[in-house]
Amino acid sequence: MDEVPKLNGLVLAGGLSSRMGSDKALIDYHGKPQREYLFDVLGTLCHEVYTSCRIGHTVPLSLNPLPDVLNINSPLNGILTAFQTRPDRAWLAVAIDLPNVSVEVLQELISHRDARKLATCFFDSAANAVEPLLTIWEPAARPLLAANADSGNISPRSFLQGHDINVVFGMDESVFINVNDLTARARWKSKE
Repeated sequence: MDEVPKLNGLVLAGGLSSRMGSDKALIDYHGKPQREYLFDVLGTLCHEVYTSCRIGHTVPLSLNPLPDVLNINSPLNGILTAFQTRPDRAWLAVAIDLPNVSVEVLQELISHRDARKLATCFFDSAANAVEPLLTIWEPAARPLLAANADSGNISPRSFLQGHDINVVFGMDESVFINVNDLTARARWKSKE
């Protein structure tokens, strides 16, 4: 049997944060900036952890910045950049604007990992769709993701919906609350 690829962590922090009006990676939900929180959480479960970022974006070296190398306006840029860096690794990618992600959530996803599939992800029942930005991407997904991007399809969700993946059901939908603008942030804070 083939060896299961080691799992690296990827904090997806390469967005412009234009709807938020300030850098989402620096928002404090858990006593530290979100990019540090996710980096630390992933660090408890993954072999290596990197922070996906735009070229020119200042990220401390301690967070292993991984500047985007492609000209794609999508989180797919960070995922494909990670695969270019370590094509032999699987990548557990987590978006910076998911403040309810915890060690327990990631352990649940990892416990259902099927390395024979292209990816393992949760099903978000509120959105009635798979959640692409809290997903384990296997090395076999790399060429197909790149081909999709080359053909103009830069949606990670669309990719997942059209390929052989492992979908994990039953996760509390609060995990998928995406805080990507000031209104969403205010709603999230009111539920604390």
